[in-house]
Amino acid sequence: MSFSMVPLLLAGKTISVQVKRALVENRLQDAAELLIREYGLSCIEAGDLLDVAACEGGA
Repeated sequence: MSFSMVPLLLAGKTISVQVKRALVENRLQDAAELLIREYGLSCIEAGDLLDVAACEGGA
């Protein structure tokens, strides 16, 4: 069992509709890219939030 930040992001009032849609549709890579672009997160931060490899090259 792992801890997921997705429910918290879905409930967030400041999270964009596009990010929420990607999360609901289980498009975690797309959601990570949107978080990076829209909120200035690093690829490491976005990847850690969503448990995906968000940095180019999977690093």
